[in-house]
Amino acid sequence: MSQKFDHFLQLKRQGMHFNGKLAGSSALKNPMLLQKLMSSAGLTEGDQYATTLPKDLWDPTAFPAWAYKEELAESHQNVTSRKNDEDARLQRDRVEFVPATDQGRSGLEENPSMILRSKTMNHFPQAWGRPRDDIYGAYDPSYLHSNGPKAHTSSPIVTGTSVLAVKFKDGVVIAADNLASYGSLARFTDVKRLRTFNRRTVVGFGGDVSDMQYLDRLLLSLDIEENHGSSGHDLNARNLHTYLAKVMYKRRSDINPLWNQLLVAGLDGDDQPFLSSVDLLGTTFSSPTLATGFGAHLAQPLLRKVVDDEAKVESVTREQATNAVKECMKVLFYRDARSLDKYSIAVITKDGVELKEDEQLENQSWAFAEMIKGYGTQTV
Repeated sequence: MSQKFDHFLQLKRQGMHFNGKLAGSSALKNPMLLQKLMSSAGLTEGDQYATTLPKDLWDPTAFPAWAYKEELAESHQNVTSRKNDEDARLQRDRVEFVPATDQGRSGLEENPSMILRSKTMNHFPQAWGRPRDDIYGAYDPSYLHSNGPKAHTSSPIVTGTSVLAVKFKDGVVIAADNLASYGSLARFTDVKRLRTFNRRTVVGFGGDVSDMQYLDRLLLSLDIEENHGSSGHDLNARNLHTYLAKVMYKRRSDINPLWNQLLVAGLDGDDQPFLSSVDLLGTTFSSPTLATGFGAHLAQPLLRKVVDDEAKVESVTREQATNAVKECMKVLFYRDARSLDKYSIAVITKDGVELKEDEQLENQSWAFAEMIKGYGTQTV
């Protein structure tokens, strides 16, 4: 200690003042910061108790560990905690008696189970109604955590509605609007539900949007593996439909279905128009005209006026098929509350896929509504 004072006196004679250094230090702006001051002066925790008295009169380092403030505070906290636990135990063991009833019997006599509950249940507010730890053991919250099987979707929330498709002599036309509904709310108005798989296949998705995104990622990995590999061949529309049917059936067999109905449109291995559907059960169906959702009720009759069987496909031109699909999209916008006037349409031919994703319905007319009973001010 004497050496440190001699050092500081020597610095003072050289014009370096300890107080001036403290005043100019940005880290020591608060002179009440004892720890920083001691660190700056090179003093340890033990040095703050140093004295000039001989050790037989005063030895500040001779105190036991429990005599310091940290140990005393911890001891006080333990004593307080034990006292609170004892008070809580006495409170839980207390039995409250109720006044006698008109029949001269107490509430305990009428309901003896009150005594049992008061002795076995914890009535402390923070543990209300729990069994007492000293009787039944520590409370186990593990039941709050799900250790059972995973829960699967049983009711889709964000969904897309109709997908329409029709064959013509050189290929297939397929269309779907760009709306994804959140329940009955037209929430997402820019969701593209047509996906090109390769230069001659398009998949249209109806149903749950999240499952559609899963299938989209699955098809992307398949496309990279099959169509950009070194095998030298790619999957046609018929191959892809078979693959998707197996995927949907497998998920259905796992009791975890993908809540979608898919239309696969394109060309088969012989470059002939191909159109088929697969639903969440893995059920497949082929026809010259197909529609999912509300379109199966409203659009199919209109499409069948253009192509009613496979034999008539050869007589239908691209323009006729495209106009029929556009007219059906307009009817669906009029009649289906889950549809939108913006849609995507794709034409698949030998030349490839022509996809337009931001088409707008044209020549809309609501004049037909005046003929509907109950429209506007009509009462009869």
